Amino acid sequence: MSEYELPLVFFTVFTQWGIGGVLALTLYQLNAGRKAEPALSHQQIKYTALGLWLVEVLGSSLSMAHLGSPFEAYRVVLGLGHSWLSREAVLFIVLNGGMLLWLLACWFRPQNKALQSALGLVITALGIVAILSSAQIYAQMALHPLWHTPFTQVAFLGTPLLLGFTTLGIVLNACGLNVSRLIRGGMLAGIVMVLVALAGRYQIDGASTLGVLLWWQICGSILIAAAMFTLLRTRVHLSPTLAIVAGAMIVSGEVVGRMLFYNNVMSQFPWC
Repeated sequence: MSEYELPLVFFTVFTQWGIGGVLALTLYQLNAGRKAEPALSHQQIKYTALGLWLVEVLGSSLSMAHLGSPFEAYRVVLGLGHSWLSREAVLFIVLNGGMLLWLLACWFRPQNKALQSALGLVITALGIVAILSSAQIYAQMALHPLWHTPFTQVAFLGTPLLLGFTTLGIVLNACGLNVSRLIRGGMLAGIVMVLVALAGRYQIDGASTLGVLLWWQICGSILIAAAMFTLLRTRVHLSPTLAIVAGAMIVSGEVVGRMLFYNNVMSQFPWC
């Protein structure tokens, strides 16, 4: 399974999911006070924030499985001046610290929306830079045209929008609340970016379709996500089982898509 680079698959997808979730929840909180309609309670926000934090921490922890010597990870700071990998590692360390502060603010300062929003915006900015640093690790490799393309950045930015905003949409629906145009717009942007990245990558020579996995991504990341967008737009209240299954399928679609991303290059080893 090394050609799929599973530790990196789960690291990139889960951390991007967490970042996208923080963005969605922060924008929701900033927008909620402007409308006279029911919104998430302090308790619901606390547990949503906890879930997003756990996703982010799990993803970051799984990245350690990719290191040959995890206990020498501190050496990563030595390459800050020239290595995108080092920059990515440092950015995620700072990001995880920021997310912990944001989580604590949500739990212990639930009334202080200004603090939560400020931390959320800072984390989102750091997260975007961290995601682009991750993408640049691959996009800089001119010898691998399947990575050396703008579609790498598009895919890495599409995942947080798709998973983060879909997660919040499902939470709002489960709580019996309206899923605003803002949240649906984030979902739609994610679907479009994932579709553009997928279509663009498969215009490049050497892209592997791998039948089942490709169709799994198409079904999960695009078709089921589009169906979820439509259901949330029509304000249909989803059963918990349907919401969980659909959400899991969308996440699995992005996981499989990232597996294909790595497989397209790693399966060609040794490179000549």
